[in-house]
Amino acid sequence: MIKNINNKVYIIENELASNSTLIIGKKGNILVDTSLFPKKAEKIKEFSKDISGKEITLVINTHYHPDHTFGNSAFDCPIIGHSLTRNLMEQIDEKYLMQLELEDIKIVPPNIIFDNFFEYEDGVKLTVYHGPGHTPDSSYIVIENEDVLIAGDTVITDIHPEIVSDSNLDIWINTLENLPQVSNIVPGHGKIGNFTDVRLMKEYLQKIKNLKNGTISSTSLENDPNFTNRKYPELLKWSLENLLKNTL
Repeated sequence: MIKNINNKVYIIENELASNSTLIIGKKGNILVDTSLFPKKAEKIKEFSKDISGKEITLVINTHYHPDHTFGNSAFDCPIIGHSLTRNLMEQIDEKYLMQLELEDIKIVPPNIIFDNFFEYEDGVKLTVYHGPGHTPDSSYIVIENEDVLIAGDTVITDIHPEIVSDSNLDIWINTLENLPQVSNIVPGHGKIGNFTDVRLMKEYLQKIKNLKNGTISSTSLENDPNFTNRKYPELLKWSLENLLKNTL
């Protein structure tokens, strides 16, 4: 499903799969996150041309996870990412791909890297900031003058977030506390939200942290709409298993 925030920002929205965001520039367009499949990325290229008459001339990866980066191979343009994003993607091997049951995937890491932030302007001005927590390399994008923040997996709406082996709850919460306040939040997964979703995400992670520390019981989650209203409870179970492994 494709939705637009305004005539410059379009979201290729997926409930469980990752969202991709197309930003209409002056000379060319910018794509944030390229999805898991190169064929889907090719479709996004077609949409870019159809909606604006312009090619995608810049790609941004919010972090290294396959569902945000494996479509990179469809693009012959600069790809922006944190230095850790490139390093982590360079470690992906055939064994990893076999575990995902994916074939004919060409890993294309970012070719322009940053450490703290990266600025870009072409009709729209945006800044990519390092915002770790979900993963060490996680980043988010602020589109100036458009009241839009593209959060990557730092913010998830509608479904349970994935807490992975290299997630750090304390750092993640700190990143959320320092996000600039805007009206439109594009999550890594789920529907377009607003700044209330940042608060809900922070409360969600804090409760997970409290559960991990033993200061609350699982009943507290079962009675909390911030948990019960999210889809795919198996993701919560998987995340809690990851946290348990990291404490052993």
